[in-house]
Amino acid sequence: MDFLIDSPWLNLIIPRQAEGQTIADFLMVWSCSKAYRYKLETEQRILLNDQPVRQNVKLKTADRLALKVFQQEEPDFVPWDQPLTVLYEDELVLSVSKPSGMIVHPDDKQKSGTLANQVAAYYHRTGQHCTVRPIHRLDEGTSGIVLFSKCPFFQPRLDQALAQKQIYRTYLAVVSGVMKPKAKLTIDQPIGRDRHQSKAYRISSTGKPACTHIEVLQCRQKQHQTLVRCELETGRTHQIRVHLASIQHPIINDPLYNPRPVQGRMKLHAWKCVWTDPLSGCRREVVDELPQAFW
Repeated sequence: MDFLIDSPWLNLIIPRQAEGQTIADFLMVWSCSKAYRYKLETEQRILLNDQPVRQNVKLKTADRLALKVFQQEEPDFVPWDQPLTVLYEDELVLSVSKPSGMIVHPDDKQKSGTLANQVAAYYHRTGQHCTVRPIHRLDEGTSGIVLFSKCPFFQPRLDQALAQKQIYRTYLAVVSGVMKPKAKLTIDQPIGRDRHQSKAYRISSTGKPACTHIEVLQCRQKQHQTLVRCELETGRTHQIRVHLASIQHPIINDPLYNPRPVQGRMKLHAWKCVWTDPLSGCRREVVDELPQAFW
């Protein structure tokens, strides 16, 4: 589908396969809610061949549809002007690198010191009027890639892609013990809360389904450690940490699941993220190389 972003407008040329669809039907490609479609219509942010129209109008091949979806919004977190590593950015998505020891967003929007506050400062510094919308999160001790949605119109589609496992996330971890070189295994075990530790989770028959694919990359016999790659099919809280601990290979310096004393950062890193651009349909891939002294 041909498109042009001329902020705040998204201009589209209607393809042949959309002939006869209503505008409402057409917008469902991006999981646009009824409430949001109504807002676009009442605020005259839908133009068809340069004329404001209602969402029940039917489309014809080669019609020109314009949607005013790149509205200027102010960041809704307190800006915290600290160095931010940007890995990838376009009109829809911002991908940044989160350091270990930092949380993604505060529990109160008046607080600071989090990744969301750094992103708010980045938007301000670069003259971008976007609210801060993380598509997914990482534990405080985990470093690596976090994606942010920059346009509220496309947020539901990105959320849906995450829920439907269409955003692929790969992690690298250093675990205790020496595993079989080049071994591959899948841990398909449900995860639920640990009744004995308020912040911990555990393998539980009554928990939510969780599946992690693991591949051994390198082993260090003397250090009694192994570097593994983990791919998620599901995104449960602490999933990789719980699954690796369940096979007696907990992540190094994991304060919850490794019984050995913590001597530095937790060795879990969100290394790669792959998704499909909701507008162009192109594949996007971002890699955040391992921090120094990780392995």
